Amino acid sequence: MFDRLRTNTRAAALLADVFDFDITRLDPVEPVRLASGGELRVVAGDASGGTFFVCDDGPVLYADSEGGAGIVAADPDAVIRLVVGVPTWHDVVSDAPDVSAMRASFESSYAELKADEPRIDQLRAEVSAELELDQVAVEELLASLSRCLTELSPRYLVLSENGDEYDPL
Repeated sequence: MFDRLRTNTRAAALLADVFDFDITRLDPVEPVRLASGGELRVVAGDASGGTFFVCDDGPVLYADSEGGAGIVAADPDAVIRLVVGVPTWHDVVSDAPDVSAMRASFESSYAELKADEPRIDQLRAEVSAELELDQVAVEELLASLSRCLTELSPRYLVLSENGDEYDPL
């Protein structure tokens, strides 16, 4: 997926500018590691200083600049579907595992986003087409995010370079 993004400049630009997933921002706010010793590979960053990592066994971990971290997607394709399909995903993580509450938070935050960016639906469709990604229903994306945060994340404890544990997202 990330190789496709590096060659598809339109999709990469939209992901960075509209969906806050910048594949050129590869410098985390601070060095982090997994307590298990597993490998983390930086694949993108966002405007708030957060960093997306692919774990050596496939899931995508997000570490924010405030000391929170968690698995947000099962694999690289899934993280792109998440940031495009639920562009306000940051606003829903605190409601997990309650998918209904996540949906309510999404609807509220998405309405605000749409007021600021009236073409957001068109841009979501454009990125999906550029990357040949199947469109996935918001409910399915939210359920997957909830599972990742509650079932996968506990197996991926993130530590700062000083050994301090990151909080769950």
